[in-house]
Amino acid sequence: MKKPRTVAIIQARMGSSRLFGKVMMNIAGRPLLAYLVERISRSRTLDTILVATTTNQRDNIIIEECERRGIPNFRGSESDVLGRYLSAARASRADIIVRVTADNPFTDPDSIDRVVDTIVRDEADYAIETGLPVGITAEALTWKALTRINSLASTAPHREHVTLYAKENPDAFRAAFLKPPAECERPDLSFTVDKLEEYLYAREIAEQFPTTDFELKNLIAVADAPVGVAQAR
Repeated sequence: MKKPRTVAIIQARMGSSRLFGKVMMNIAGRPLLAYLVERISRSRTLDTILVATTTNQRDNIIIEECERRGIPNFRGSESDVLGRYLSAARASRADIIVRVTADNPFTDPDSIDRVVDTIVRDEADYAIETGLPVGITAEALTWKALTRINSLASTAPHREHVTLYAKENPDAFRAAFLKPPAECERPDLSFTVDKLEEYLYAREIAEQFPTTDFELKNLIAVADAPVGVAQAR
């Protein structure tokens, strides 16, 4: 059987209302977006990584950074994120789409592999790992599932949050909700970057590692350390 083409699509834009421009803020010597791309490049199941930003002029800087680093990129609607994903997936000829958001620099490449493996092995339409720290989780869906969600999702929240329809209507899909490895099941921790204090925390965490090539259990150990880095909230 032909190996499905698996593409991680990172949604990224400058216009965050809580922390404008966070995707280009520095973390461990490079923009947060570049750090994220480097980290998930460890995934063995990905064929390529695509940054999907918007047609808004203020996002030109994202395109320029991607071009400078040789990162494939795409531009689409700012408000209709689901439509942007569909167009980006079509342009990249994706059979399996891994959804990644640019405010999660520590997204786990091993989690990506587990959800993609589940889709391939079990012929699932949609797969997500639950119980991981916030900002770590990977989720994936097939091209067929993405097109179906696009045809069914009509509300603003469903168009903005690409996989929300599948989460809320799991019986309409072959959905797989995976339990993570026991040592990684820490929903009490958060590594997402949505506010300034979260960015400062992520920057401090990243400085504890010489490269982006570390396991989630090591990230959790650093967050749990009583000294050396601020405690996760």
